[in-house]
Amino acid sequence: MKKILMLLGIFVLIAVIWHVPAPEGLNDKAWHIVAVYIGLLVGLVLKPYSEPVITLIIMGLAATVLPADTLLRGYGSDMTWFIAVATMVCVAFVKTGLGRRIAYNLLLRSGGSTLGVGYLMMLTDLLLSPATGSNTARTTIIYPISRQIAESVGSTPTNEPRKLGAYFTILTYVVSQGTAALFLTGMATNAITINLMADMLDLHISWGMWLLASIIPGGLYLLVSPYVVYKLYPPQLKSLHDIKPLAAKGLAEMGPMSNKEKTLLVFFILAILGWMFGPYVPFVKLSMQSVGFVFLGLILIAEILTWDDVIGAKGAWSIFLWYGAFYGLSASLSSAGFYKWLANMLGSLMNFNGVSELVVIAILLFSSLIVRYFFVSNTAFVVSFYPVVFALTVHTGVNTFVIGMLLAFFASYGALLTHYGNGAGLVVYASGYAPQKDFWLVGTAMVFVALTIFFGIGLPYWKLLGLW
Repeated sequence: MKKILMLLGIFVLIAVIWHVPAPEGLNDKAWHIVAVYIGLLVGLVLKPYSEPVITLIIMGLAATVLPADTLLRGYGSDMTWFIAVATMVCVAFVKTGLGRRIAYNLLLRSGGSTLGVGYLMMLTDLLLSPATGSNTARTTIIYPISRQIAESVGSTPTNEPRKLGAYFTILTYVVSQGTAALFLTGMATNAITINLMADMLDLHISWGMWLLASIIPGGLYLLVSPYVVYKLYPPQLKSLHDIKPLAAKGLAEMGPMSNKEKTLLVFFILAILGWMFGPYVPFVKLSMQSVGFVFLGLILIAEILTWDDVIGAKGAWSIFLWYGAFYGLSASLSSAGFYKWLANMLGSLMNFNGVSELVVIAILLFSSLIVRYFFVSNTAFVVSFYPVVFALTVHTGVNTFVIGMLLAFFASYGALLTHYGNGAGLVVYASGYAPQKDFWLVGTAMVFVALTIFFGIGLPYWKLLGLW
């Protein structure tokens, strides 16, 4: 009964917002999409039923009053399909035992502590990040390994997730956003931000300048991330020393690598190379999505997975269903001019007369973080909202380098506020190890950690370098 009442409450919320007159400057269509979007967001947060059930009910009812191209456009998104495919591929690492073999070897070579393995995973992501323009792709590479470590000690999404797996899951997301911010090539959105800064602020940031600005504050964030998450969201299993004999025994029992393991490893390396260097291949559009599709196709052709395995990947299809709906509504809001209206409204409400430069910078940055809850795409967020913030920056006369670079870095860190803020979050969330409230709570705390580091250390460091 409680679940039904919560569901009815969500319907009432949608109906109330729907029938409230649209704010000035916003058309009725956009406002109605807002109503459905908020209803879906609240439904996914409260979760009286599973995400697919909530999505089907809300989108089904919305389909009676909104056109299909508005509601379903997210299912044609490259990112929606990539996240689903990436989750499906993880099944191959479990089925063949390759993931477990890699996990055992990492355990044997780690310092023997859960925290040590956390730092090892962070280092792996860091090494890949300069040459991998997608942190989602990096997460697809790294997370199956840490998940196998968790499963090797009996920590699964349904059995003792807090023992180990939940910590690795959330840490992977936190670290992924940290490496994405550290390098200009760490995330595709970084280049978009830089182009906007050049056009609107006359700031021309090179790869080296980006690294110079990020290396101290961004490096410090990465350095403390495994430890902070370890304290905020501690795993029940602290020491892995006792696991090493079991890991050695497990490897011995597995015997030599099977042909399917070897084949999967070859395909995996090729996929890594494709994700790293695909954008630079001439005459071919070798996107991370196309690499992911080919990767899955080769796995199926080699009979490492069967089509029944793909169909049975519940996490992949679940996230495809609700993320596709969420992404489609977000894209429709953008097309309807909602984000532009929102940004202009915030701009009109802000009066910076007599306000110190540092406070203005903080207000602009916090404003960008607040609106993150409306976005399921970093790219959509930056393209829709940052031009208005940059326009306000010019109007207020604050230092363009400081606000420009802070916004550039927090395009990544800000994604941690939700589990859907970046594709990397969705890949690990689909595993089922940690509920969304844990993602939101730990992620919000890590955003404040990043804010503290950048305002307390980053700004003085930039001042020392003469960057502002």
